[in-house]
Amino acid sequence: MFYTLLAVHEDRHITTDELCGYHPWTRLSPDVAGRDLWRFTRTQEMRHFGQRITSSPVRQGSKAFTVSGVRVAFQPDRRSVMDHLSGLRGSAGELLLELGECALLLQGGLVSLALGRLEELQGRVRNVNDAAQLETLRAMCLDEQGGFRATAAHLPVLTQLLTQPGLTRRNRARILTRTARHHMLADETAAAQEIFTLLRSLLSPEDGPDYCLYHLNYGLFLRRRGELDRALHHQQLAHDVALRVHWWHGVYSARSNMVIIYLSLAESGTSRTRPRHLERALDWALRTHSTVTMTRQPLAMAETALLVARAYRLLGRPAWVRHWLRRAMDVAHHPDPNEHLARCWDEQALLEEECGYVVHADQARRYAQIWRARGTPPAHG
Repeated sequence: MFYTLLAVHEDRHITTDELCGYHPWTRLSPDVAGRDLWRFTRTQEMRHFGQRITSSPVRQGSKAFTVSGVRVAFQPDRRSVMDHLSGLRGSAGELLLELGECALLLQGGLVSLALGRLEELQGRVRNVNDAAQLETLRAMCLDEQGGFRATAAHLPVLTQLLTQPGLTRRNRARILTRTARHHMLADETAAAQEIFTLLRSLLSPEDGPDYCLYHLNYGLFLRRRGELDRALHHQQLAHDVALRVHWWHGVYSARSNMVIIYLSLAESGTSRTRPRHLERALDWALRTHSTVTMTRQPLAMAETALLVARAYRLLGRPAWVRHWLRRAMDVAHHPDPNEHLARCWDEQALLEEECGYVVHADQARRYAQIWRARGTPPAHG
């Protein structure tokens, strides 16, 4: 099955998520299948085929494979083989693909659309692991919409799933990450710390995005407690693995978090360390904006432009601040433009005040109030 899929799709990579949608691979989880296949292709292809015929871009991290260095012939024809494959596709595999699409909608800021799709998929849940993936995605959507208050009513659903037999390690970790985040945002520090400690032994870098999400959230937890150096360490761990597996939403999240941490370090540091922390904040802010631009994450462009503007303001470079604030105020794709524009005008007010333009500063503050009240949008002049 593995090599048939590789042959049919010889012009692209196939992933173990895709492979595990076909009988008999449905019995394995994608991470187990990925480790076994990487080991097999590395050690056995020479014996069976006389040469290596597959490659994987980042080994187990991506669990993606493609044919390399060989030409594929079909007997019968390719269309007949593809038709046969379609009959072996399990509904569980299709569900996983559709849940993956919901995750992309969520990461793209289309939260309501993702929630609607998740509701439609509920009737196709067949086991506890399907339910775990669906409900953790639902929790992420609710969190995006309203923070811990929105996820509070959903928390019993997640905790009940933890008691069910057959839950895989990774799905258990996904649920625990969401519950830990809820406790963190609700300022329930002891409960959050207990879960984060448990998660430390459940995940490894080979778990890709799940490993990253744990470190992203634990880093936020530490930052809220004022442990900035430790927070930075965990964001760096998340960033490095996200970069290795090409999970660009995770790369963006870790980089933007590091900007905020360096700004906090500058605020709490000495006059000697402050410039160095601000330069690091600016460097990460520019890299963050480059990431969302090159990987086409338009919903994050305005947010990252505001981070760049803030770093330039604190470094005392007003011309660059004005340039980046203009870019930050382009909210064509922003999911919450009113609040974002209010923060942009807050930043503008601080800039005008620092430059000695008191009247312009007062005007910017009024614009910020208008946006927060969701009134008539002012023109940016």
